[in-house]
Amino acid sequence: MIKYPDGKTFVEEQKKERKRDDSKNYLLANMGMNFENDVSKSCEFYKIHEIALIYKRPTPIKVVKMDKDKKGMISQAYFQEKSVTDYVGLYRGKYIDFECKETIHDSVPYSMIREQQYRHLFYVNKLGGIGFFLISFKRYQEVYLIDSKVILNEIERKKHPGFKREFIRDNGVLVERSYTPPYKIIDAVDKVYF
Repeated sequence: MIKYPDGKTFVEEQKKERKRDDSKNYLLANMGMNFENDVSKSCEFYKIHEIALIYKRPTPIKVVKMDKDKKGMISQAYFQEKSVTDYVGLYRGKYIDFECKETIHDSVPYSMIREQQYRHLFYVNKLGGIGFFLISFKRYQEVYLIDSKVILNEIERKKHPGFKREFIRDNGVLVERSYTPPYKIIDAVDKVYF
């Protein structure tokens, strides 16, 4: 059984989720999954072509109990700690670290950026790494790369409840879509950092 950091079990979380509208649940539960899948495919493309080494960071899970009947099957586990950013890697000798966010709205609220992500990207920047957000505006089929320093500075100022699409568009770079890779992430990284 997997437990969340607050001690709740997966079943308890599912019961809470079922109380919400089913269509809304489906949308929220799957929010970002296709986006991250395409980002992972892009990262795999860059690895195969020896352009960059970027991979999805695994969520740290503490295994408590293994299933005796099914070899290799976990029967009880919990999330060991809160996850930080989604992707980590190396490009042109620089450490890269980024978080993916997807929204169906015209803005990204501050609440979508968790405290541990804020702290983590703060240190990435401080130590000379490249930290950024990939933000997908699903309604517009647009993805932007925005430097984490811009986002972190705005969070410090807290002049508004979040980030409007116009702010992201004006301060970020549009990430082009293509067949292979699905997102031209490295082209956007080159525009912003090199």
